[in-house]
Amino acid sequence: MNNDNPYLQQINKVLPRLLALYDRNTVSTTLGSGDRFYWAWKLIDFNNATFQGAVHGLARLLHSNLLNPEFNRKRILNRILQMALSVKNIRDANGSVCEAFPHESSFCVTALVAYDLLSAVELLQNIMERHDLDAIMKVIHPLIQFLLKHDEHHGIISNHLATAVVALYKYHAITGQNTDIRGKYFLDKILMNQSEEGWYKEYDGADPGYQSLCMYYLADLHRLRPDLGLLESLRKSVRFLSHFAHPDGSFGGVYGSRNTRFYYPAGMELLRHEIAEAASLADFMRQSIAMHTTVTLETMDEPNLIPMFNAYCMAAELYSVDHVSPEPLPCHNESLGQLHFPKAGMVICGNESHYTIIATHKGGVCYSFPKNKNVNAKIDTGIIYQDGKGKIYSNQTYQPNNKVVFNNKTIEITAQLSQINQPLASPMKFVILRVLALTIMRNQFALSVFKKMLVRLLINRKKTSTVAHVRRVHLGDEVVISDETHNKPNHWLKLNSDMPFSVIHMASQGYWQKQDDVL
Repeated sequence: MNNDNPYLQQINKVLPRLLALYDRNTVSTTLGSGDRFYWAWKLIDFNNATFQGAVHGLARLLHSNLLNPEFNRKRILNRILQMALSVKNIRDANGSVCEAFPHESSFCVTALVAYDLLSAVELLQNIMERHDLDAIMKVIHPLIQFLLKHDEHHGIISNHLATAVVALYKYHAITGQNTDIRGKYFLDKILMNQSEEGWYKEYDGADPGYQSLCMYYLADLHRLRPDLGLLESLRKSVRFLSHFAHPDGSFGGVYGSRNTRFYYPAGMELLRHEIAEAASLADFMRQSIAMHTTVTLETMDEPNLIPMFNAYCMAAELYSVDHVSPEPLPCHNESLGQLHFPKAGMVICGNESHYTIIATHKGGVCYSFPKNKNVNAKIDTGIIYQDGKGKIYSNQTYQPNNKVVFNNKTIEITAQLSQINQPLASPMKFVILRVLALTIMRNQFALSVFKKMLVRLLINRKKTSTVAHVRRVHLGDEVVISDETHNKPNHWLKLNSDMPFSVIHMASQGYWQKQDDVL
């Protein structure tokens, strides 16, 4: 075992927790299911299929001989088969699986499970019996049929599309069926929506965390099908991503469109020998993972544990120590100067005293990291006001039309304050959702409309006020932020916003890293 492999260290820590998720009762109708809230606690009325995707990571550990020798290989192989076959009991009649509510027809999770099952089949060709592999392929077939007939309409979410792309191409590679044609349809959609700045679209814009997940899938596709010519697109993506590794070891943040600060390492490890910046980012983030200065596999909750586990298993397999000097990351370049990505709404400044990222689309959210390691980072996610009715307003809402003025080393961002949307579940809302799921939303058109409404309610809705806020960020030897609010009603109260905050629903934000609680 390689004790220096930071990915393997994390895998070995979480493997007992992961294996504990799955039903091992041989007389149970849910044998192999990983959703303990469904099969064990019985607190929910549907089976989240995301958990079945761990067959991929387990298969990769067997294939690469990285499974901790304390574990019995035959038993893990048997677990993989049980987990894969249990998908038969989770699928809906149309071939889809769900994640959030019954009969959801989740495009994302159907693609994810198909990709992970296919990856397991790919890796276990010389390990698992042929009849067992054939049985798994029969489980996969309806998932692929769903992807051939359905699309995702509630937003351009590139990491979801990328999962479907590589699943369809892998199915073609294994079976010879022409599912690659549909794969190219989704791939073209991703590439058409890739910004000239390098980022892949995630709802409204660029999100470094989810972009690293998207690149995990696209880099695996590039490995499988180098003839597709993805290298230049991936190179542009890596170059953009490299700007969001911070001097303190963290990655991403509230300045992204989806507020995520996790990092999926497999894409960079797959590309390290073809793209210099990928090697630089991979090496830097290896240290961050080892030091817990970024979000790691160990801090994932169950809904995101499985794709992260699989990405870590791939990264662990690819891990090697190169005796080369890769290009320095932007955060280490003291003469970087000032960069502007206007479509992403990001301004980056790097000099000998600090490395700073400003989100102009988010009212001037500012992450500034001093080069002096004895000084803490300055993270200012905006301002907050409360009106007389208890409603909360902020300048952080994603608004691409914010007015931005550059004046020498000062950037001025003018944004309208918007009401923060903070919906929570309730018994009545659940009753309504279940009634709809069992009736109207069995119709695919109605389901698509409902999902668009959910995205608008939870992510895109903006109740903009007439109050304007001006933030000025001075990027000299020291970063200085000043705020000025115009047309504010007298009864509005400014709240303390010293700690980072978020104004949108995004389940995947805010995972723990060391800087949260350690000086």
